[in-house]
Amino acid sequence: MKTQASRFTLICLVAIFCNGPSIAWAQEEDAVVELGIVIESASSAVIQVPGTVISTRDADIAAELSGRLTWIAEVGEQIEKGMSVAIIDDHLLQLQLRNDEAEIARITADINYNRRQIERLQSLALKNNMAQSELDAIQSRLEMLVQERRIAEVAKDRTTYDLSRTKIAAPFSGIIAGREMSIGEYTAPGSSIVRLVDTSALEISVSAPLRVARFNTPGAMVQVNSGDRQMMTAIRGAVPIGDTRSRMMEVRLKLEFGDWLIGEAVTVELSESEMAKGLSIPRDALVLRDNEVYVYTVSEGNLARKIPVIAGAGHGANISVEGQLKAGDAVVIRGAERLHDGQGLKIVQHHLAAAR
Repeated sequence: MKTQASRFTLICLVAIFCNGPSIAWAQEEDAVVELGIVIESASSAVIQVPGTVISTRDADIAAELSGRLTWIAEVGEQIEKGMSVAIIDDHLLQLQLRNDEAEIARITADINYNRRQIERLQSLALKNNMAQSELDAIQSRLEMLVQERRIAEVAKDRTTYDLSRTKIAAPFSGIIAGREMSIGEYTAPGSSIVRLVDTSALEISVSAPLRVARFNTPGAMVQVNSGDRQMMTAIRGAVPIGDTRSRMMEVRLKLEFGDWLIGEAVTVELSESEMAKGLSIPRDALVLRDNEVYVYTVSEGNLARKIPVIAGAGHGANISVEGQLKAGDAVVIRGAERLHDGQGLKIVQHHLAAAR
């Protein structure tokens, strides 16, 4: 009797353990999910290439004159367009300006004297040939003096212009990113003094294989990824010229001013084939787990059905896929990470935006 009782107890325990998961699943509540739609769209094969955020206005500001530096803007200082980034000692130029003004005054005095002489000789020239000859000489002298004064005025204007260049002005607004010289050093024309960078004029520079040039023309939209950020932007320009070694070309992408840092690394998805029709789903529908990529669709009775897929190119909020799907199928976009195949679903929202 004891042996039979023991066997009955063992059978019961085995039954409980074997049917435990089924009992648990039977008692499991339906998962709350949101759905999206599989759509048919045009897409192409893509490659991911590295890119860098750059400034379109990044300049080494140089001196136009020789002289000793008396002031330089500090690194990190915000400079507005037209403000000084450095100042050169102008003492010698101030002396030159005074000399030019004195020269103009001297010539002007000579001009006034010769004009008075001409007025006195004009009445005598009518009666005396000698006076006429002297009058012609003074008139010629007067014309020469007038030209000398014009030359002196040009010299003064040049000195004034040089004085204005002792204050080296910023050609655009930006931040001082570096100083190449220090206060007290002697600069020469063309010597770089500071590096000025405009942090609001941004682009993305991408080095891409030359073979993708025909598929990525100016105006085409491409996807940019940076960490958990994604955005669509347009190609501003491309330089379809490569060297014999790298076979690479440069592509420039538009980038609106925002939370981007110059030098920041990004990844850009560029087309490498012609556009072709395919299926596309919301990115949130993809589930990546245990080296698998899959989505959940809804079968009869509102049950989750696991469908393996191959992910392709991304296009904004959507991504192209290959798998046993068709346009119009519903896929889970919220709550999929906690699902298992065959689990009951409670649908709280059905997104149709992707189908537009």
